[in-house]
Amino acid sequence: MGYKLYTDKTNKFQCTVQVEGTSLSNSQARVILETKNEMSYLFRGKLFDNGVCEFNLPKLKNILSEGEVGTIKLEIIADDVHFEPWSSEFDVVSDKKVSVTVQEQVEDKKPKIVVNEITLTPTTTKNQIVEKKIVEKKVVDNKVTEKPKETNKVGMSKSEFIKMYFNR
Repeated sequence: MGYKLYTDKTNKFQCTVQVEGTSLSNSQARVILETKNEMSYLFRGKLFDNGVCEFNLPKLKNILSEGEVGTIKLEIIADDVHFEPWSSEFDVVSDKKVSVTVQEQVEDKKPKIVVNEITLTPTTTKNQIVEKKIVEKKVVDNKVTEKPKETNKVGMSKSEFIKMYFNR
C-alpha cells in the first residue's frame, strides 16, 4: 500500500528539501498525481527558507474517486533544472464512511372482513318465517372468499335484525 489521499478532507503533504548550487528562493516545488487512466494533476507547494516544503492538497472528492490508484511525484525545479527526488504509489480513500442496512418492511397479514351484500325481506306478521341471507366476504392474501353467515330467522323485524347484527 502506498501514500493515502483522502476524498473528504484536505491532504497535507510535507517534506524537507536541500538544494545545492542554488538558493531555495530560486526554486519551486510541485506535486504531480498521475492516475492509471492517464490523467495528471499538478499542485504547487511552498518552499520555506529552512528547507521545509509544504503542500495543501484540496479534498479530492470531485477530482478523484475512492479506490482510484496512481503515482504521486515530488518535483523540484531549481534554476530551470527539474528533479524528481521522490515518488510513490497512492490510493484514494474516504476518511469517513457510513453504511446502512435496511430491514425488510413487514406488513400485518390480518384478514379483513367486508360485508358487501345484505338482502332483507319485509314481513307483515311476527310469526312469518323470513329468509335472510348475509354474504360475508373475507380478503386473505388478496383472495376473496364468500360464505353465507346466517339464514332462516323467525319473526324478526328489520330494526331487530339491524340491532342484532350491526349494533354489537
